[in-house]
Amino acid sequence: MNTSGRPSIRRLLIAALLGLAMIALAVTLLRAGWLFAQHAALALDYPYNLNYGEGPLLDQAARLARGEGIYSLTAPPYLIANYPPIYPLAVAPFIDSYGPSFLYGRVISLFSIAASALLAGGLIQAVTQDRLAALVGGGLLFTIPWILFWAPLARVDSLALALSLGGLYLAVRATPHRGPLFPAALLLALAVYTRQTYLLAAPFAALVWVARMNGWARALTLAVWLGALVLGAFAVLLVWTQGGIWFHLITANANRLDPDILGHYIREAGRGLPLFFLLLAVFLVAGLIRRAQSWWLVAPYALGAGAAALTIAKIGSDVNYLYELSAALCLGMGALLALARSAKRGRLAWGAALFALLAAQVWGASQLSAQKYLAITRERVARPGITSALYEYLEDRGRLVLADEAMGLLVLAGKPIEFQPFELSALARAGLWDETPFLERLRRGDYPILTIYNPRLNPYLRAERWTPAMLRILNTYYRPVDTIGETTIYIYIPRN
Repeated sequence: MNTSGRPSIRRLLIAALLGLAMIALAVTLLRAGWLFAQHAALALDYPYNLNYGEGPLLDQAARLARGEGIYSLTAPPYLIANYPPIYPLAVAPFIDSYGPSFLYGRVISLFSIAASALLAGGLIQAVTQDRLAALVGGGLLFTIPWILFWAPLARVDSLALALSLGGLYLAVRATPHRGPLFPAALLLALAVYTRQTYLLAAPFAALVWVARMNGWARALTLAVWLGALVLGAFAVLLVWTQGGIWFHLITANANRLDPDILGHYIREAGRGLPLFFLLLAVFLVAGLIRRAQSWWLVAPYALGAGAAALTIAKIGSDVNYLYELSAALCLGMGALLALARSAKRGRLAWGAALFALLAAQVWGASQLSAQKYLAITRERVARPGITSALYEYLEDRGRLVLADEAMGLLVLAGKPIEFQPFELSALARAGLWDETPFLERLRRGDYPILTIYNPRLNPYLRAERWTPAMLRILNTYYRPVDTIGETTIYIYIPRN
């Protein structure tokens, strides 16, 4: 026992280790932030589509800017709007003023992910009163490889995450003071009308938190507001689109499941992010035992996010299905750090161990980001001349050009998208869309030019995006005339 009033050598050693671990975490966070910034800069500087889904969303925003609908059941054109209208509505004014570009959507996405990090930190601060934990938890969002890869894309997910975390934050801040819950319900509803899967994690966490802090009557008030906003808006849109929105948002999203896709991402999480998941599990157990107030926020959010993440097994899915799960990891890390720092015994030791583990995990996550996801984008933008040549080719052609990966180039060239191959082919395989009228148009040459992407790393992509009947007609009535990069150009050859 130390009776001199001076710190023991053991305590000084642990304090030194804590300082070193905090420095290590700061260094790895800075490295991860630099990788994120590099990737964002690549995306912002690249004028063409980086992702198949960017093209249809830009087309939808352009159609809204022209005053057209996006949930039509008439055909042609054969189009599917998989998401609610908030994101394309946010992009539409920029297209109306400055013309089509992916830059607007990418800037919106990056601002949204920055807001999401601030809101994640704000949530941790609100429920733990630990500013350091809030700073770390929020900053960790930029270290998740899936977030790094998807955040700069002109897609709906970053905006949906920011709106949902904003609604959750307002719900948490409203409960201690019995403030109004309508603003929280409004942001949660806007998140749902940005991406429909956001009806689960954040609303569930908000309802559980409000019920825990202020009682079930108060939670019922939030539920009524949210239900009225979501169902009321859906009823209006259902009538306005004559049922089209149901087909586009619900029927057209019922793709078949492939367990191999889920297995792939489980293995990737195990290789690249094992400590994040392990530490989240530690918090869920320790927080329950310690009766941590933050448990009532993190646990329901993580449960909802985990359930939503399982839908990544759908054919055609990507890492955007892991967005809320990524946010749950950050909330869990911040809450666990606050819990460790509040311990009465072993506070320094627990803090040193946790900071060291987080530093190791951030380093490992950055390796996955650099070696896989940043490399994918670098390879995509490495040969802009090839994409530029394809863009110029399509720009010089007539209106009725069909494309898959190059759909975004059509929109940039001021041409409408006439057909979305993956979405309609999936519906045809599921028996939810009759492809016969389209096949007849294809057979008689209504679309004189087709471009099909044939990446060497994914030779099965062609068969995923085009049905066997479509490919038979292509082989019979069209012939390849040129190849630009990995895109083959076909022209229609009339048969006597």
